[in-house]
Amino acid sequence: MIEFEFLSAKNIEEAINYMHNYKLSKLLAGGTDLLVDIHKESPRLGEFSYVIDISNIEELRFIKEYEDIVEIGPLTTHTMLIESPIINKYFPLLAIAAKTIGSPQIRNRGTIGGNISNASPAADLVPPLMVLNAELELKSMDDKRFVPIEEFIVGPYKTSKKDDELITSIRIPKLDESYKGNFQKIGRRQALNIARLNLALIAKIDEANKKIEDIRIVPGSATPYPLRFKNLEREIEGKTWNQLDLDYLSQKIGEEMISITGERWSTPYKKPALGGILKKAMNELLNF
Repeated sequence: MIEFEFLSAKNIEEAINYMHNYKLSKLLAGGTDLLVDIHKESPRLGEFSYVIDISNIEELRFIKEYEDIVEIGPLTTHTMLIESPIINKYFPLLAIAAKTIGSPQIRNRGTIGGNISNASPAADLVPPLMVLNAELELKSMDDKRFVPIEEFIVGPYKTSKKDDELITSIRIPKLDESYKGNFQKIGRRQALNIARLNLALIAKIDEANKKIEDIRIVPGSATPYPLRFKNLEREIEGKTWNQLDLDYLSQKIGEEMISITGERWSTPYKKPALGGILKKAMNELLNF
């Protein structure tokens, strides 16, 4: 049995103070990953002596709209994302991704901050947040900084967050109306499904010329941690709809995955499957 001391923070200041003074600590938000790992005594936990409960800090649970950005508190649950008029208006693919997570109970408890901080290769919210150019606000006793999510996740289950830093918000720039998004996920089952593969993309489409002016593509569970497939993006950018060969692009996304991961035991499945969900996403995006 893992033994630890339990600390409960009432506000952001107290949480940051605890993190500064009590080293080797873990944060408890929704608990949908941490409590399972503690129960299983997962080696991924590493050494820790304290659990700091931040789940009751209401100032970390919000969705706010400003002129150019939408700001989301790290304790915002998946259900809150799904039900938010703001999220559904500006970033519907984020709400769609949240709907695919776990069960109703997990969606009611699990948080966006936890999904990001856990840095699982299969995290369902990270690919959408990455294509949306989200950035994180991190606070410590002595500092506040903003980090793009692409620079925050640096490896499987690894982040660039310092031990005494707390995520206090996720900021997403608003997109103009010419951007469209799509999210796909495949797994072993429909409910309580952990992604075998997922994929988020957004594209800026000139409807008059049927031209893709900008595209961002991030698969999940395809590489050790989510990242943009920029070679594939360059293959697509600047082309009109009728210039796109989806069979060719489906092959290229698999090749880019292998260039990062090498040939693995899962490659014979993941290469064609990843091509398939890209093709499905592009078909839906372009209404083919």
